[in-house]
Amino acid sequence: MMFGAKARRAHRSATLQRNFRVRDDYAEWSESIPYKKMSLGDAACRRIVEACTISRMTNLLPHIMAGGESFFFRGGSTGVLCLHGFMASPAEIRWLGAHLAAQGYTVYAPRLPGHATDHHDMARQHWQDWYTAAVDALGILRSQCEQVFVVGHSMGGMLGLLLAANARVDGIAALATPVQFNNRSMAAAYWAKWLRPYTDQTDRSALLQTIHDEQTRRGEVVIGRVRHNLWSTAAVAELFALAGIVRGCLSSVEVPLLLVYSKADVTVSLDSRDTILANVKTQVVEQHTLEHSDHILPQDSERETVFALVADFIHRQSNPTP
Repeated sequence: MMFGAKARRAHRSATLQRNFRVRDDYAEWSESIPYKKMSLGDAACRRIVEACTISRMTNLLPHIMAGGESFFFRGGSTGVLCLHGFMASPAEIRWLGAHLAAQGYTVYAPRLPGHATDHHDMARQHWQDWYTAAVDALGILRSQCEQVFVVGHSMGGMLGLLLAANARVDGIAALATPVQFNNRSMAAAYWAKWLRPYTDQTDRSALLQTIHDEQTRRGEVVIGRVRHNLWSTAAVAELFALAGIVRGCLSSVEVPLLLVYSKADVTVSLDSRDTILANVKTQVVEQHTLEHSDHILPQDSERETVFALVADFIHRQSNPTP
């Protein structure tokens, strides 16, 4: 048996070990501390335990990258759902969204699950998570607007096509949207995730300076691209799977469609555009091919052209002539 100071030290040690485990129910563990039997030293230990545990609980909370938040612009009765690309964030389409809002549209761009937080979060996501987030966002706009168009960049365009095939939308603009990948490593991602769970995909292209310059010109905080630099291989496998799902649904797309691609895009080839054109059933298809932009069309050098094409498409389709 232990007596006196030795017993008190053992009691404090056991209390610290027990309470440094982060509990879901703060009240449960705090009530378990024998306050009535505490000495002054024990009470001090309790305060330390409490402060440290709360700090640890706070550190476990997810944090959104600066500029990576969802955005919403209140406008008229025509809504536009803007969907960002893979490993990116709503910042990628914010300038486009602001341009559409200036035309009087109600614009909503949700942050898709796993994006613009910790890069480890992407490893837990499935393509169904991204799609259901898009469905939720569409429902919000539907409750506010009479018409809703979808504008999606890259993976956002894939989700937009899936919405067009399975939900009620009034038109879709797909920007640099892949529906097939010629990269063999994409097909192997499902198995490679066990050997190499993350890869460094840091952007070192000239696009970074282009974005910095535009952020400065607009008077914005210069934060550059808001994206993950370490890519989850498991998430890449989900993107590859999503492409197959989208290809299988193209024949169900019957709403007006705008396709914008670029000859200089080193990520998505024009083969994806051709596959979409060959399979959709819509009677209204518009296509434009840019000359100089790389993959991130809403932020690259021809972004103003992209903004004008999308705004004009939505204007004409939301106000059809007799």
